[in-house]
Amino acid sequence: MMKKHFLIGCFVLFMVFCATASFSLPAYAGSGKNLEDGIAQYKEENYEEAIEILAEVRRLEPAFSEAAFFLGMAYKQVMDYPKAEMNLRDAVTLVPKIKEALIELADVLYQQNKLEEAAQWLKVAENEDIFPARTAFLRGLVLLKEDKNSDAVAAFEKSKQRDQTFAQAAEFQIAICLIKDRKLDLARARLQAVITRDPLSDLASFARQYQEMVDERLYLERPLRLTVGMMGGYDSNLVSKPIDDAAAGSITDESAYTLTSSVRLDFVPKIEGPWLFNAQYSAMSSVNSKHTHTHDSFANSFSISPGYNFGRFAVNLNANYTNVLLRTDPDPASSVLPDSNPGYKRSLDFTSIAPSVRMMINQNNILELSVGYDKKEYYNQQQQVVASPDAIRDSVGPHAYLSWIWLFRENSFLNLRYDYTRERADGWRWNNIGNKITANVSLPVIPAATAERIGPVTLQLTGSAFFQAYDYEGVWPLSGTDTRRDKIYTASATLAWGFHKCASVITQYARTESDSNLPIYAYNRNQYLLGLEFRY
Repeated sequence: MMKKHFLIGCFVLFMVFCATASFSLPAYAGSGKNLEDGIAQYKEENYEEAIEILAEVRRLEPAFSEAAFFLGMAYKQVMDYPKAEMNLRDAVTLVPKIKEALIELADVLYQQNKLEEAAQWLKVAENEDIFPARTAFLRGLVLLKEDKNSDAVAAFEKSKQRDQTFAQAAEFQIAICLIKDRKLDLARARLQAVITRDPLSDLASFARQYQEMVDERLYLERPLRLTVGMMGGYDSNLVSKPIDDAAAGSITDESAYTLTSSVRLDFVPKIEGPWLFNAQYSAMSSVNSKHTHTHDSFANSFSISPGYNFGRFAVNLNANYTNVLLRTDPDPASSVLPDSNPGYKRSLDFTSIAPSVRMMINQNNILELSVGYDKKEYYNQQQQVVASPDAIRDSVGPHAYLSWIWLFRENSFLNLRYDYTRERADGWRWNNIGNKITANVSLPVIPAATAERIGPVTLQLTGSAFFQAYDYEGVWPLSGTDTRRDKIYTASATLAWGFHKCASVITQYARTESDSNLPIYAYNRNQYLLGLEFRY
């Protein structure tokens, strides 16, 4: 009886073993066949099919490191980086470990901006000497994203030394590092090396595009830049004749034809490191057809702006001096006399010192804040001083502004700015507080393809509102006792056609409306201008 039970038990165990084998062995064999099919689909670049097959293999046999590797690679090819990362992590941790998966995992992490973890895996690859040339190249890419440009250059150089097949790509990336460091001459040489190595490659085509960009920036960032302009036009109210005829009195012939000539020299040296510096000299002459003895002027201006770039923000110390000469007599009233001598005489000295902070909020938004000090000194105002010492306009006072620039699309920007001024004059009737709001938008008006053929055409629209409140309360003709309040509104539209990289045609319309509670200061003015600008 016992022998019979033993035989029955053996039979049952045998049947269980056979049943287990009938389910497990075909599954394993099928998984192996499916793995081969999935790899074949991957190698034929049928990535979607490969994903479908290899995902099923991983479901049946999660411990297949080879299946994890090729599934991760297939997801990488279709740029599904989170799923690629998950499978490549398995490929470097399962047994047997796929060494090739380590560098691919670092690449996927880099693509997702997980730079710190990517650097950790690259360190492992360097210690195990896995694909040293590619590891060094990928190390350079990570450092480049971290703005460690000099370290990135060293990594790319190492990659090129380890394997010459990386030389062209490494040269291209080194050029990008040099562009970011503003070493444009060196960057241009590297881009030329990329083109020379394989002129017909896609990378050479990209290098040519970057080379054109570098050439343009070299031109724009040349240390010495000269700009010469000439604008002629018509001014409907050159002398600011009041709207109210009673306030205007004997003022006539308020309109005139005008000619404005200007020259500007900018000096922006290339300085290694974070220090900043620029200097500028400009001169402007303004003449007209009717009121040459009172409204022709010549101005010289000098400015310097040293600074320091902290990365996300920069600090500058802006200093400016402007001298204005007016074609008039020392005593303006004598210009109507037969023996008048209306030569150019010193009229105004304007000095300004203003520290500023400019901050990059993000790639498209810039914020700037400045708080400074202005000083104005007027000359040849003897008659006014004798008649009323309270009318002396010499003044000092603070000047502050807050500016926001939004780069809302390529070659376009919006600028909003608020200015505050406080003028404390020697003649206290000129004491005033000013608040000004300005909006300025600039954008191209023709498609980029057309602009490449005929040159860019840019429209610039500007509007401002300036509110001045004076301290002086006195008796004014036509107004009685009142405190002066001015509201000055300006608007302009400028169209510039850059028909050559060194020259533009500019046309402009400007409108000014001065709304004052004192009729003598209330006037309207229209200006129509057309001119040329040359840049060298």
